[in-house]
Amino acid sequence: MSKQTEAPTKKISTLNVSAKKLYSEEVQAELAELQSDIDVLFQQLQSLSSQRLTTVGSAQ
Repeated sequence: MSKQTEAPTKKISTLNVSAKKLYSEEVQAELAELQSDIDVLFQQLQSLSSQRLTTVGSAQ
């Protein structure tokens, strides 16, 4: 894992622990689903960013 994603992941992990204490199981399930969606979108963003850098680099 890169240094850029380590800190947010640790923070998210801490938030998940806090969420388990504050919210019902139903809300926890919704939060977990949203977190999963965020993870997928973040991976897509990283992929697109990488593709863009590759395209810009090869155009020069």
